[in-house]
Amino acid sequence: MSIDEEVIEAPSASGLSLPSRRSLLKLGSSAALGLGAYALAACSTSSSPGTTASAAGENSVLDRWISTKTAKLGVDLTFPPIQFKDSSGNPTGYQMELTQAMMADLGVTPQYVEIPFGQLFAGLVAGKFDMMGISATILPSRALKGLFASFPVFYESIVVLLKPGSNVTSQDQLNKAGVKIAVLQGSSQEFSSKLIFSSAAFSPFAQLADAVNEVATGRADATVLSEFDVDDSLKAHPNLKLLAGPPLWVDANTYLMPLGDYKLQAWVNNWLRYNATHQRLTSLWKKWLGPGLQKYNLLTYGVGPGSEPEVVKV
Repeated sequence: MSIDEEVIEAPSASGLSLPSRRSLLKLGSSAALGLGAYALAACSTSSSPGTTASAAGENSVLDRWISTKTAKLGVDLTFPPIQFKDSSGNPTGYQMELTQAMMADLGVTPQYVEIPFGQLFAGLVAGKFDMMGISATILPSRALKGLFASFPVFYESIVVLLKPGSNVTSQDQLNKAGVKIAVLQGSSQEFSSKLIFSSAAFSPFAQLADAVNEVATGRADATVLSEFDVDDSLKAHPNLKLLAGPPLWVDANTYLMPLGDYKLQAWVNNWLRYNATHQRLTSLWKKWLGPGLQKYNLLTYGVGPGSEPEVVKV
């Protein structure tokens, strides 16, 4: 599959019921343990240009950034308020504010390569960019293509929007033959929803807005999406219905970088942990996510100082 790219130069400065805190803590801990196990296994990975770096940190992307003062980052800027373009066409949102700050701390100018989300992983392997400048859910299949940071950038609750006039009142009613679910192609929502709703049929779309529109027009019964997509989706289609009850699951999301580049991973982990302990992640989460989540009485979780999810009052 070919990958269409658009490069953007950025300035160097910069009352739903949710899972218990204990279950979310287990989720975060399991993610960290899984990443650690993968890191140990990946130490034996051989190097090849554009896809891997040695475990000793030689030829690290980090060294190249510091030397050239430029970082090439893969992004999909179609997910407000996490990452999107402002009225002037500049990258903005929760994720992009963090990425810009990270690059500024390195004294590096980010160069954004725009690629549809589902193609970012192949783009990383192909060396189209140095690292993903946005976060992805830590799916095991994705860890075969890149090295995840072991500290999350954000947690997201996954919810369901139903077509107009739907009589569905529980998640179980979606797991039956004849039900059609629209999802974002290549997303964790597509991957995990197919396991949860194994009897339903799925329609993947390259853009989330198209999946939501499929439900709004009644061509699909439901769409599975992130908590932060609810506000814009309901603004565009106020006749859609938010399924009451707990989320389907809660995902941990973080940066993905070339396989074997443990020097870059260590620096990114350090940067995220420092900013989490200084409340930067939670304060930005309130800034960008708070208004939309508050409107629909949605509880949300930010990244705590030890990488654990913690309730954020919006």
